[in-house]
Amino acid sequence: MARSTVLLRLSRRKHEGPSSVSHDQVKQAPSEKENSWRRKSLASLSRRLSPGVRHALPAPATDSQDASHHDDIVLDNDARVEPQAQELYPKPVELIRQEEYPHMSHGTYLDHSGTTIYAASTIARTTDKLLANLYGNPHSANRPAQLSGDVVDSVRLRALRFLGADPRHFDLVFTANATAAIKLVADAFRDLGEQTRAGRFWYGYHADAHTSLVGVRELTGGDHTVFEGDADVEAWLSSDGHGHGHDASSSSYAYAYYDGGGGRVDGKRVSSLGLFAYPGQSNLTGRRLPLEWAGRLRRLRRAGAGGRDTYTLLDAAALAMTCPMAKVFADPDAAPDFTCVSFYKIFGFPDLGGLVVRKESGHILALRKYFGGGTVSMVSAIGGAWHLSKGLENTRGEGGDHHQVGGDGGGALHEGLEDGTLPFHSILALGEAIDVHAELYGSMENVSAHTTALARRLYEGMRALRYRNGQPLCMVYEAQGGSRVTGYGDARRQGATVAFNVFRADGGYESYATVERMANERGVYVRSGGICCPGGLYTALQYEPWHLNRAKSAGHHCGPYGLSLINELPTGVVRASLGAMSTRQDVDRFLAFLHETFIAREDSGYANSNGNGSVASVKSEHLESVGSEQHVCLPQAAAACCSV
Repeated sequence: MARSTVLLRLSRRKHEGPSSVSHDQVKQAPSEKENSWRRKSLASLSRRLSPGVRHALPAPATDSQDASHHDDIVLDNDARVEPQAQELYPKPVELIRQEEYPHMSHGTYLDHSGTTIYAASTIARTTDKLLANLYGNPHSANRPAQLSGDVVDSVRLRALRFLGADPRHFDLVFTANATAAIKLVADAFRDLGEQTRAGRFWYGYHADAHTSLVGVRELTGGDHTVFEGDADVEAWLSSDGHGHGHDASSSSYAYAYYDGGGGRVDGKRVSSLGLFAYPGQSNLTGRRLPLEWAGRLRRLRRAGAGGRDTYTLLDAAALAMTCPMAKVFADPDAAPDFTCVSFYKIFGFPDLGGLVVRKESGHILALRKYFGGGTVSMVSAIGGAWHLSKGLENTRGEGGDHHQVGGDGGGALHEGLEDGTLPFHSILALGEAIDVHAELYGSMENVSAHTTALARRLYEGMRALRYRNGQPLCMVYEAQGGSRVTGYGDARRQGATVAFNVFRADGGYESYATVERMANERGVYVRSGGICCPGGLYTALQYEPWHLNRAKSAGHHCGPYGLSLINELPTGVVRASLGAMSTRQDVDRFLAFLHETFIAREDSGYANSNGNGSVASVKSEHLESVGSEQHVCLPQAAAACCSV
């Protein structure tokens, strides 16, 4: 039967410089048997890789016997890797890597969803400012303290503008990380929910939610709902927010405000309080969820649908890393009420998070019970228990009877929510990081286009790798509810993340922990396990509740040290993710690692990593030469590679 083929062009980029690290930089003590198959594999692979990738590999054996053993990387016939697009950044990304990221020469870093990497200029400029100026605690009034306070105020506004959030409509609360921002919202809703007749608030969250969003349900007193897919959310919104077991008539409450003198002022009364939370991008697969849900829910709230006052919390930690956030905040009327971000996922440094609050929704947070140093204007510790909260002194809800949290001159909402001394040195560093990021990459639109193209190349390359017997190497998880959703190449639907598992040649699963371990040994850095996305994970793996119970009984736990396989089925995935400074060479190195470690190992007769002695014999394919560039002749891959 004729075999359908395509050509994978692995040519060197115009500006691509030589790699400064090789896959054998992490020294091991391989056996003679492994040395033998490695020499043969490298001799084969280096013949058909681009010069940049070839330079990253150890020098292969040159004798005719070793050079004759080669096998081809395989792509399916609809997985063509596009030629390199024109440069999107002010400088070629390879030059940016050389100048700003010399510390990335220690390996191939593909865990940007965990944290991206900081630029050298950010560290240098931050250090220069710290050594040139004296910064004090901003809670004091001396000159060094005032300097710190001015820096904090300035960076807060610059961060809002970087995110595309108009300071007239949004405030930014600095937090330790995105989880701290989520907990701040959750605590406020719990406190306000306790004032209802039911003594709680309703909470709904999407199954793709990060673990930190799932944890909010423990503060609801049992009144929570999980939406197992987008269709469930759509059905809920179409039903005017009714359903899912929430009794809107049993939990009325009243807002309570305080005037400047500490007197109580009653606000409007609504029938119930609710919070709907979802991620802008799956932490597991990188799939991007609809952003319009927040605006639709607000319209229902204003129309009084169901009598429920339900607010929205968007987890944008993964989304903001490579997506222009102006898409979220451009229309304040359609923006989420609360949005959490992780600045270290965008810039690599500093280690800061933030909560962007729509000012018209700020009264919810201002009503929280706890207060810390710096958040109150006066406290009684003797002769009675009372305090004046800075966050409550100038608040109003959407009814408009009281002063808005933060006017045109800047808001006081954050002053009542940032407990204790702010990490003002880190906030100083954030300002430098914003400047450096703009100089290096121009805009987040550029970052989005760059990472989208790379993610497509990575996805298509992985999807195409297969053994000689036709077995795909990778199971790529990209769908929800059993239907294929191919979003790679479309930044509206997919981020720069690929979640996958590795197959053996016999069709069984390779342990994800083994894949990560072998990647580490070769200087390739990915993440494996549950990826802090339990609902998304078990949906992708098509788990039923009894699967979870079985895994729990077997002693499985999240992370790289859990049970990777139970009854030959995976309990987690491997995740590779890209960032602003990622290059095509990073992608090609990773594809080379997969081919060398699994396909070439099988072809050489090396026992698979499970140690069961199974061996797959694979013959070499044909290598074609077109002009001065090399092309790999590639057979059609099975559609099962992308099934879920």
